[in-house]
Formats: sequence, C-alpha cells, structure tokens
Amino acid sequence: MDFRALLEQGHSKSNTTIIVNEVCVSTQKMEELMQCFIDGPVQITQRAAWPMSFIAQKHPQLLNKYYSLFIELLNQPNKHDSINRNILRAFQFVEIPKKHEGNVLDVSFKLLNSPNEPIAVKAFSMTVIFNLSKKYPDIVPELKASIEYLMPNASAGIKSRSNKILKAIQ
Repeated sequence: MDFRALLEQGHSKSNTTIIVNEVCVSTQKMEELMQCFIDGPVQITQRAAWPMSFIAQKHPQLLNKYYSLFIELLNQPNKHDSINRNILRAFQFVEIPKKHEGNVLDVSFKLLNSPNEPIAVKAFSMTVIFNLSKKYPDIVPELKASIEYLMPNASAGIKSRSNKILKAIQ
C-alpha cells in the first residue's frame, strides 16, 4: 500500500486505521510513514502524524529511531499545530529513551508555558512532563508552578488535566 497516495486522499479515521494496521503487520512500513511525515507537504505531514500517534500506543519501540527528529520538529517555529499535538500525544504513551529525556522535558515545558500553543499541545505537554516526573521528582515543583500559572485563564480541558495532575503530585 502506498501511504502517500492514501494520505493524499484525505484525512480520515479509516485511512489512519489502514496505515496503523499496515505498520503493525510490517514494521518496515514505519519508514514509509515517517518519510511522509518528514517530506510533507504540511497537509501530508499532519495526516501522517495521526497514525504515528496511534502506533506509539501499540508499538512504542517503532518510534525509537525518530526521537531526535521529533525533538527537532517540536522546537521548530511556525509549523502546523497537528505536528506538535501528535508528537506529544505519542510521547504520552511511551517511555522516553534516557538520552532524550532532557530535551523532551525542555521542549515540553516550553510548549506548556507558551501563550500561543493550543489547548491539546499544552495538555499533552503536561502529561509528558508528569510522566517524566515519576522518574525525576525534582521537576515536580516546576510542573506545579507551570500548572498553577495556567489555571486562572485555562480552558475546561486544561483545568481538568491540571487538577488530575496536581492531585497526583500532591
């Protein structure tokens, strides 16, 4: 199956399911999906990001060779929100390799504290940081401070996620 052709057809749950199933059957297909994600254009990148986040849940080891790329993309300005959203969604479900933990924490805090990031990016960033705080409890005060700073003007979604995390870290 040609993933690029499928992604060019449009953004749909059925196309995402087809891609996820193909990658799960043949892990070599992950490379094809990532080429679509990397090469773009933007519309193809955002469509490829959605199945990638589902693959992270089913086969997190398939992301291992792409962490440097993901971190680089998260740090790039002026890209479509779906890229950050889906990378961070994927990061929620995986154990971040030790050599990438610091960079993932840095970019997650940056996105969480940015006034320009959408709600989902902030929520996923919060969860990624929270997950890493289980391993590195020294970051809990910074996470707590970031959450408390967001709360007064936060959306219902951010407030809900914030309250769950604050309760868990208390």
